[in-house]
Amino acid sequence: MKKCKSGTLSKNSEPVRRSFHIPETFVPYSEKVASPLAELNYDNAALDFVRFREDALDDTIAAIVAEVVASGDPHVFRQSLVDGDTDLLTTFARRRIVAAHRTLSHDALMSAFDAYALLPVLSDVELGAWFKGGLLVARASELDRDVLFERFADIAPPLSVELAGVIFKSTDRLDHFSQCFLVETSTSHGAGLLNTAVARDDLLAPDMTATWGGAPEPQPFRSGYTTAGAIASLAATLADAFDALEGHVTDPIRHDQLVASSFDIVTGGSFLRSRACVGFFVNGPDGLDFSVVVADIDANLTRLTAVELAEVADSIVDQAATAHESVLVLLTVVPNFDDLFGGADTADAEDFDDDDDDDDDVNEDPLGHYLPMIDALLTAEQ
Repeated sequence: MKKCKSGTLSKNSEPVRRSFHIPETFVPYSEKVASPLAELNYDNAALDFVRFREDALDDTIAAIVAEVVASGDPHVFRQSLVDGDTDLLTTFARRRIVAAHRTLSHDALMSAFDAYALLPVLSDVELGAWFKGGLLVARASELDRDVLFERFADIAPPLSVELAGVIFKSTDRLDHFSQCFLVETSTSHGAGLLNTAVARDDLLAPDMTATWGGAPEPQPFRSGYTTAGAIASLAATLADAFDALEGHVTDPIRHDQLVASSFDIVTGGSFLRSRACVGFFVNGPDGLDFSVVVADIDANLTRLTAVELAEVADSIVDQAATAHESVLVLLTVVPNFDDLFGGADTADAEDFDDDDDDDDDVNEDPLGHYLPMIDALLTAEQ
């Protein structure tokens, strides 16, 4: 019988008055025009940059971006953007960068940077990852970066131009996607990119190791780049296999981490270190939703091999796990809180508590039947 998963639980000064210039094209809020992007949305599959697939919406957004750029007046467009539009433009830019990485297309790269220039602001995370990665693709495609920057500067707001200028000047020091928190992948869908940046890369949380007298290790949760591409490609194969099953739909592949409590392990933090770790969610039949995590295990980091970790994880209720050599695959049920708490009155709860006979009907291993398929795929891939 599987065991239950354990719980885891300045100086004062006068304010500085700054003057600013209101552009001649400024449109008061009450007179804002409707955003041309307001009714556009990518579906889930378009957010997967590992299993990158063509999407007709790319052409639609590219035409809108080109029209705005050609108008020579991007200010009104920026002010028309509504909630979600900046995310849409960011996704479009990332997709154009992946497309350019595949085809070395100058047009795709130009439209990506045009989209970035139309954003009201560029985040540090986007600049340090996809924007910088786009410049590596520009070098590979022999696109003149000076021309690219001049075009960007003509469209973007001043702050974005200032921030982007620093990135453009540093591109000569860029040699590999790993410097951009990106990993190249190769799947049956073609070339792709995996973003491995996580919040801890911006501001690392304190490591409990320091509390025990040890020295905290910098950035302990970042994926390794030597194996992350292969692990992401393997995850893509698994995701495609789940998609092929009737009633199953997968979410985009993402950078992930191994939750220590999934293995009943108490550590100095919430996660186990791995050489690489990616995951995706599966919406299964009859409301069975679960996560799939694929990791490359270094026993020197975890003190347990992939096989040993799989054995422990597989013994926990609502989990299934298997391993081949150093690769671990972990499946975990995603709780449906609506079913757990939605609408159950006190009488129902009492009936549930008193009904001991139902214990035999509880499926303690709802995911185990997927393991033979996973084992076969791992054997074929390795």
